[in-house]
Parts: sequence; C-alpha cells; structure tokens
Amino acid sequence: MAKLYYFCDMVNNEHNKSSVIQSIENELKKPLPGIQSQFKMAPESRIRTLIPESRQSKKSGVLLLLYYKNEILKLVFIKRAVNNSVHSGQISFPGGKYDETDKDLMVTSLRETHEEIGVEPSDIQIIGNLTTLFIPVSNYIVFPVIGFCAKEPVFILNDSEVAGLIEIPLVHFLYGENCMLGSVEVRGTIYEVPLFKFGENQIWGATAMILSEFVELLNNSNIQF
Repeated sequence: MAKLYYFCDMVNNEHNKSSVIQSIENELKKPLPGIQSQFKMAPESRIRTLIPESRQSKKSGVLLLLYYKNEILKLVFIKRAVNNSVHSGQISFPGGKYDETDKDLMVTSLRETHEEIGVEPSDIQIIGNLTTLFIPVSNYIVFPVIGFCAKEPVFILNDSEVAGLIEIPLVHFLYGENCMLGSVEVRGTIYEVPLFKFGENQIWGATAMILSEFVELLNNSNIQF
C-alpha cells in the first residue's frame, strides 16, 4: 500500500507541475504588462533611449528557460565570458543574434541556447513570449521567449561564450526584498541601478528589465507555485 501512496504522490506532483506551466502559458496569452513594467528596472540614464530611433537596429532572441530541479521550478541564467563585448562578464539569459537562416526569433533563441548551454531545441516547449526590448548600448532589439523543459536539462557550456551558469528558483523573484538599488561597475565606472540580487549575483540592465515584466505578469496572476 505504501508503494501505491508513493505512486499517487508522484502522479499528483506531475499534475501540479503541468498545471503551473499551463497557467503561465495562459497568462502569456493575455495582454502583457509591457514596457512600463520594463521601465521599473531601467537605469535612469536609459529611460529616454528605450525606443530605437533607427530601423537599422539588429535583432536578437533570448530564452527564459524554466524547468524543475529537486521539485523546484527554476530559471537559468548565464554569466557571460569576459571579453571585449559591451556585455562582458554580465549575467543574462541565453540567446543571441538573429541569423538569416533562422525561421524567426523563436528559432534564434533556441539555436543560441543550444550553442551556449547545450540544451537541445527539441527538449524545449515554447509557452509564450514577452515584450520586445531595445538595448541602445548595443543597438539590439531583443525578443524574449519563454520555454519549458519537461526534464531536467543537461547543460554543456560553450566556454568561449559562457563563464558560468546560475540556476535560480523562480519564486525568488516574486519577493520584493530581492529587488533593490545597487552599485555595478562598467568599464571602470560605478553606476547606481535597480537590480535583482541572488546571493552575490546581481542581475541588472536589459536582463532585469525583461525579468521585471515576467515577474509582474506572475505577481498579477493567481498561480500557486
């Protein structure tokens, strides 16, 4: 009988996980919080330049990848390798530049995720997207995609692009005390910016702005995590 109870617990648990993901997908089909929610995490110096003046901006796709690990719904971030790029060493979502061979920016986000952290596109279920965001410092328009991996991903990092992986419980971002003003250093200059904090990790800039919209969408929902 104990084995039967254990089996029932497993079935109920899988049902609950599926219900949470379905609820997030349903929320993403509704009108999105939009750019105003992104503004909440924008450095003050950038608010006036969030809308591109030129149609020559480059396109890119990033992936907010959800998955369960140890029964906890996680969101994965990468720490970019230190190099000469404008986002060197920063924490971000996996993703990158649109390629002419990509069918669309969803494909871009999946392809880049595979290239950077090794998760197969066939293992990822796309459940929606957020509002596009312009990044003036790099002249990119970013299309944020939300994906779910039903099995715990096996990550294989591309060392030339990714210095490390950060797995954070999604509920961590739903608590206001983890969102604050903090100091970051960019090319020798210290800036005071709004950011999300997880241990010693600081998530700010475009990544925090995208995350801000997702957090607002979840906080406005009745989803029980």
